[in-house]
Amino acid sequence: MSDSVQTGRKPVILVVEDQPDERFLAATLLEDTGFTVIEAETADRALEILNNRGDEVSVVFSDVRTPGPIGGFELARIIGVTWPRVRVLLTSGDAGDQPSDLRVSATFIPKPWRAEDILAWVEQAAGRPSGETGPSIIGTGGKIIRPGLET
Repeated sequence: MSDSVQTGRKPVILVVEDQPDERFLAATLLEDTGFTVIEAETADRALEILNNRGDEVSVVFSDVRTPGPIGGFELARIIGVTWPRVRVLLTSGDAGDQPSDLRVSATFIPKPWRAEDILAWVEQAAGRPSGETGPSIIGTGGKIIRPGLET
């Protein structure tokens, strides 16, 4: 279990999304479910937040396409190296962003995503031991698929 679950604190989720409506939707969904949410418009801002509060953050939920020099895939790579206990969920509505682009320990969910899929994954990730590694994809019905391990 994560430290926040063991101590009774609400897990902290960092939502990285440049579209205000989508960021608001994700933040509201997570806050209404009992998570503490920090919002960032860019990956650069997310890294600033992690530098200051990385010990508090359990999960980063980020769009793949963010303004600025760092995108979601690079953000996930940096988080995996610098804050390996932080779980990463990437999302994109752009057909050009494929789950095969994941080269790090992160999970990908295509837009439009379903609220129940996000909540199930975040709840699991916020309390999941960091022993699970490798990229995965949330498929139809919230099923988590690990590339190369499908049957």
